[in-house]
Amino acid sequence: MSRGGRLLVLAAAWAVPVCWTLLALLATPSDGTSLSSRLVPSGTVHWGESVRVAATYGDTPLRPGDEVQAVDGRSISDWVDSGGAAALEAGDVVRYEVRRAGAGLDLIQQVDVTVGAYPVLGAVRAAPVVPLLAVLVLSVGSLVFWSASGAAAARAYLTACALLPAAATSTPWGPDVLDLGRGAWQQAVGETVAALGLVALVLAVSLTTRPSGRERWVTAALAAVPLLAYAASLGPRLDAAGSPAARLQVLSSVAAPTLWATIPVLLVAATLAHLRASRREDVLATRLALLGTGAGVGAWLVLGPSPALLTDRALVRGDLLVLLAGGLVLACVAAASARYRLEEIEPRVRRGLVQALVLVVVGAAFAVVVRAVELAADVAVESMLAGGLLALLLLPVGVAVQRTVRRWVYGDRDFPERVVSELRRLDALTAPEEALREALELLARRLHLSFAAVDVFATSTSGPVAATVGHPAGAPATVDLIAGGSTLGRLRVEVDAGHDPFGPGDRRLLEDVGAQVGALVQAVTANRELQLSRRRLVAAREEERRRLRRDLHDGLGPSLATFAMGLESATDLIRDDPDRAADLVARLAERAREDIGEVRRLVEGLRPPALDQLGLVSALRHLAADHAGGSGGSGPVGVPWSVEAEDGLEPLPAAVEVAAYRIVLEAVTNARRHSGASRCTVRLGRAGDDLEIEVSDTGTGLAADRSPGVGLSSMRERAEELGGSFEAVDRPGGGTVVRARLPVTGPSSG
Repeated sequence: MSRGGRLLVLAAAWAVPVCWTLLALLATPSDGTSLSSRLVPSGTVHWGESVRVAATYGDTPLRPGDEVQAVDGRSISDWVDSGGAAALEAGDVVRYEVRRAGAGLDLIQQVDVTVGAYPVLGAVRAAPVVPLLAVLVLSVGSLVFWSASGAAAARAYLTACALLPAAATSTPWGPDVLDLGRGAWQQAVGETVAALGLVALVLAVSLTTRPSGRERWVTAALAAVPLLAYAASLGPRLDAAGSPAARLQVLSSVAAPTLWATIPVLLVAATLAHLRASRREDVLATRLALLGTGAGVGAWLVLGPSPALLTDRALVRGDLLVLLAGGLVLACVAAASARYRLEEIEPRVRRGLVQALVLVVVGAAFAVVVRAVELAADVAVESMLAGGLLALLLLPVGVAVQRTVRRWVYGDRDFPERVVSELRRLDALTAPEEALREALELLARRLHLSFAAVDVFATSTSGPVAATVGHPAGAPATVDLIAGGSTLGRLRVEVDAGHDPFGPGDRRLLEDVGAQVGALVQAVTANRELQLSRRRLVAAREEERRRLRRDLHDGLGPSLATFAMGLESATDLIRDDPDRAADLVARLAERAREDIGEVRRLVEGLRPPALDQLGLVSALRHLAADHAGGSGGSGPVGVPWSVEAEDGLEPLPAAVEVAAYRIVLEAVTNARRHSGASRCTVRLGRAGDDLEIEVSDTGTGLAADRSPGVGLSSMRERAEELGGSFEAVDRPGGGTVVRARLPVTGPSSG
């Protein structure tokens, strides 16, 4: 939906409750009273042969608590049946017969009331929470719709938020005494609109996961249940009504029975939506809606009916309790409909409900004990319950204070997950010393350390690294840094003198910190080795370019210059001395053939042509045949070698072919020069995504006091450049085995 379309929908959503409220309040003259002062319709107000004024707004002689028994000389029943208020206009005077409480005695008085326009400003000043709640609900609905206007759940939620505030024309700005003679239409319509809002809320929960097939009929049936519940309750309630006013109240009280039916329907709708969810986002959204609905019901039970069973009085007034429980439901359904930060909100709501459940269980057990004491010893239960509930409410505060003090004294020792989480956020791609120093400064700050040091051991390709913060004053605690089963270094930490040193109870903390610092060291070491490898690659590339330039400049360049001068001389001799010219051309042809051989040598130094012409396996076999026949140039003449390869080995990436070719050639050359072998075998195979190379000979094996030479180092570098591995070991029974693994897939092998 476009931005303009969303703004238009939101404008309509805000206009509906505002326009309806103003229409309902200003359509007919008012006496400035309301028969209900509660924030939500509750069904606790009773109309009969007399009605009680619950609230007054503006300038009216009536008072809250007045019991109206007659209007203009007619009883309340006659007033309702006759529709006596239909002919009233602003400025008319209506005489009320009221029972008013006096000093120790109720008095029957005649009160003349001048009717006029409904005192809207007076009503807002008397009950400012009503428009504030309406604005809050509409704001939440607007945010949900704006963030997910394409979602059916968000649209249904906005509809619910736009319709629910209409209940204000039922209470506290509900019908006055005169409205009983008009059919109390403001209450009937307002509560009906609010009931439709509850239906829209059920749809918002159901549509968090879109139903299909029969599930749509189930959703429609669930949405209709609240209205059907109202219809089903009409018969028994009308039968019990003993007066026209009571029957009018039954007909116009739509919200209360609808609300009671909506509670189980919301639970069922959230459960079905959760069972339909397949994606993680849908699972979190539906579970959040289910948890919110359950939390609302639980809050209502804990603060309302449960205390009333023990003390005959609820802890929270009914309408406030409905607002509290409904607010929990609306908030959770809002987050579920908008898919707003579900990964954070849903776990927090779940953990909060678990903690609340623990408190409820403890409180219930305490209440049962108190009730038993009351029955046994005739002790007042209210004071004991109040003290117990106060203790329960102060318990989380005490725990929070204790944690704050311990954190101030000991740092984050009791919260190793916080320290580990902070360490995970460090950047391992910075310089090794800088990354380790940042880790040590973090540990010093969070654990109140006076000294911290990291010693990273040297590896085969890089030297040791050390970083230190502070100075040791005693014997630091030492933790080995282990990652991947190998010890990479050592962490030393010491607490400053003003705090307790590490004890046996801190072992888990040190192990967790050591594991995370070890992972950081591993990442830093890998990054450092990667940088060194890149430097070697750059150096090897520049060295190759230097060699190629030298060969071209010192070899082929002068030869071509001499060739050009010889052609010029032959041109001059063609007329005067043809024989000498022919002899010179013959020598130049020989020189050209030598230059062609030099070009082939240079090209083969870059990439052997045989790899492009024959492939790796055939190129190696061709090279082995040349060496066996003595035509291998400087190759390993006299050491026969063979190539064994698996079927389906090729094709291979160009870089892998060149590296494998060079490694095999270097290994065979080493066997001829150093091992005195009589036979050499090359085996090529695939192991998953790797090319396996094995070159074995029957020579004397590796010397005990050997040091890596140029040949072994070059083979290792070629394998590691591609992300592979290399090893040279003694062969069982005598000889040497060279093994290399080269990744066939990945960026390095392209």
